Amino acid sequence: MSLSSVPIRYPSRVYLTLAPALALGALTPAPSFAPLVLLLAVLKLHATASIPRRAWRSGVTQIVLISLATGLVHAAPSWHALSTPFTSLAVLSGLSAIMAAIAALAIVGGYWAERNVQTHWTRTTVFPAAWATTWAVAERCSPIGQLATWSPVANVGGYSWLRQVGGQVAINWVVAAWAVVIANITGAWIMSSGRDEDAAQEEPIVSLIDEDALDGRSPPTPHRSPAVSPEARRTLITAGLLLALAIPSYVITELPPPVSAPDITPFGVACAMPYPQRNGHLTGPPLLRDYVAESKTLQSQAKIILWPESAVRFHSPGEREDALEKIRPQIANGTYYGIGFEELLHTDSPDGVWKAGMRRNGLVLLGWEGVVYEYYKRNLVPIAESFSMTPSNEKPSIFTMELSHPRSWTAPSWAPGPNYTRPIDITASICLDFTTASSFAGLPSRPALILAPARTWHTAIGLAMWEQAKARAEEVGSMVLWCDGGAGGVSGIAGRGVHAFRQVGPGSWAQTVSTQWPYDQCRTVFSAAGTTAVLAIVWGIAGMGSVGAAFRRVEAREGGAGKGVFALAGGFGNAAAFVRSLVHRERRDEERPLLDGTRTLA
Repeated sequence: MSLSSVPIRYPSRVYLTLAPALALGALTPAPSFAPLVLLLAVLKLHATASIPRRAWRSGVTQIVLISLATGLVHAAPSWHALSTPFTSLAVLSGLSAIMAAIAALAIVGGYWAERNVQTHWTRTTVFPAAWATTWAVAERCSPIGQLATWSPVANVGGYSWLRQVGGQVAINWVVAAWAVVIANITGAWIMSSGRDEDAAQEEPIVSLIDEDALDGRSPPTPHRSPAVSPEARRTLITAGLLLALAIPSYVITELPPPVSAPDITPFGVACAMPYPQRNGHLTGPPLLRDYVAESKTLQSQAKIILWPESAVRFHSPGEREDALEKIRPQIANGTYYGIGFEELLHTDSPDGVWKAGMRRNGLVLLGWEGVVYEYYKRNLVPIAESFSMTPSNEKPSIFTMELSHPRSWTAPSWAPGPNYTRPIDITASICLDFTTASSFAGLPSRPALILAPARTWHTAIGLAMWEQAKARAEEVGSMVLWCDGGAGGVSGIAGRGVHAFRQVGPGSWAQTVSTQWPYDQCRTVFSAAGTTAVLAIVWGIAGMGSVGAAFRRVEAREGGAGKGVFALAGGFGNAAAFVRSLVHRERRDEERPLLDGTRTLA
């Protein structure tokens, strides 16, 4: 028995072992590209082997095993996520099962869709389109966005450039397309072993006497199948296109811009995370005075000094205004403190968004002239924050910081008058807000810097949120200043060629960053188009095969007369039939052509 015949003889044992093992490496808090491709390919093979045999029990067992594997990987980071470990594990188990069921529905739906289409191109691309759509909808409906979904955010390799073009939808499409390629190649290898064994069992006894030679006749020429089948051809074409999509990342190497050049605007940024200690041991959580003292030390090196999420808390009416008024005179001219805070609300807001007695999580950008920017958290952590806090419904806006010339520059050489300053566009978001691809959908231009205060409770969660923030920065073509005040949180600069975080845990730091001068404010393709437009494109790619087939049929039928009008009508009709087949998912038996001859024609 050959190795390739094992999945045919023992499909349940093979797939129920391989998939959960791959899930341990693929479904981490920050999923990686390659392990997720392999997991999805194995699940597609499992579906192809199970659905025709109606082996539903095997499918349900697979969902349970993958849910357990996901829960095992997420158990340590989730242990202290909520008020009690039991509550954390209960929520984790339910969430893992829901995501595994969603993935299973997408795979089963893709299986039926592939059976209901006629062209080879559509049969190859319909599942990637369905997979990308599934997780776009899941992200939109989930209170934690892309967290816990089967969407890779880490180690996307040569496809990172696609974020600016198609966002996470494009990455998910590539994952599913590679899974289709690998599943097709592996499936052909498995089936070849089965055909070889059948041929060996049915091989006739060879006569030592050549009867054709005795009769004076030449033996008939056996029918030869084409060297490359249509299925193999479409798989090779798809693999070639996926490899071509990775070329731009290796041709155009994205490096951080230099910090000293005539066409570069350098400025310092810092993360203020004081660590009150004695003999190396923390004496208590940092207070407002600790953050102010740390920021005063850093403002000689940085123009933007960011505090972590919920760095300070205000309880009584007017306490925040009084504290900011005391801090303001200590800020150097042209420097801004990004202060993360929580405050208790004492009155309802006129629009009904804020409720008295609830808390809200916000960020203010404070300069010597006062508060110049304000933002409040929109996505709250379920249970941990959603019961005690009230979310905001206002999207991020842009604040333009006017950067004056350094000492080594003269004012006219630095920028044109009358102000002789260079504008730096800044926006902000807070922690969990970065888990959705629409975080900065409403911005009118590309920001130069995104302020990102955060506070996570475990290093794995901190790394996952860091990858989410980095993905959002790449999608809008900007860079993010990530400042995580959690015990195991990571902090640093991401985007514009910078990929590695700077440090883990508390401790203040400063770094010089730079932007091009003049700064390109044009938005990226994804930032301007959005998720819906990208989904329309991937479904358009899937429908190209049906439209092309319609054009060819019309040309053959019409003999070249009126080809344009008839082809257009045929294409739309075929596309409509394709959509109807996806919606209804009509089951088509494999033996249907044998039964068509017995039907009674009306």
